[in-house]
Amino acid sequence: MVWPAAASRGLAALLLAAPACADDGGDPPPVEDACKLGYLGEEGADIRMEVTALDSSDAAHPVSDGDGIDIIMPPQGGRVLFLGVRATNLSACGVQLSGSLRDPMSGRVMSESRTVNLKPTGDGWGASVDADISTFANVGVCPNNWSSSDIFDHDYEIVVQVKDREGRTAKQVRQVRPACNEPEFEVECRCICKYGYVLGEACE
Repeated sequence: MVWPAAASRGLAALLLAAPACADDGGDPPPVEDACKLGYLGEEGADIRMEVTALDSSDAAHPVSDGDGIDIIMPPQGGRVLFLGVRATNLSACGVQLSGSLRDPMSGRVMSESRTVNLKPTGDGWGASVDADISTFANVGVCPNNWSSSDIFDHDYEIVVQVKDREGRTAKQVRQVRPACNEPEFEVECRCICKYGYVLGEACE
């Protein structure tokens, strides 16, 4: 049914005139938090965290100093590192996750930050979710027009930080070696992630 323009405007006026729900003091109702994941660990204790990274098989694993870390092709193109976290002693909701890759030779940094909800793992911790790349920092590292060496097979530094809703932070630094470990995309990865790559250069 098509409403006459005048009737539509009249209905809109009635809707605008309808009183908003409010408490007895006349204040608007509080905005309900849509995240129901709750608190992880012990309230008031220092945040504890572990760095994770998504590999080419779409599985997250802990990252220690000296580890390799996969350079992955994301849906938006280019190449990224998917840097994640396991953490406790903070709310699982509204965690600001930041990740970066630093070139130790030039000091230049590529970074990305986003707000995520950590999935509780049943042991008082919460984590980035393997099947959901939006819960990882998507750190764009290629095309490589910023680093003083190839991104792959060279040593770099990653920094992963979390900040909770109260502004408390925790940070971990790791020395890693990125690698082109997706066989079907390895040729292109080694091309666009090499030192001196020129945007638009053909990759055979």
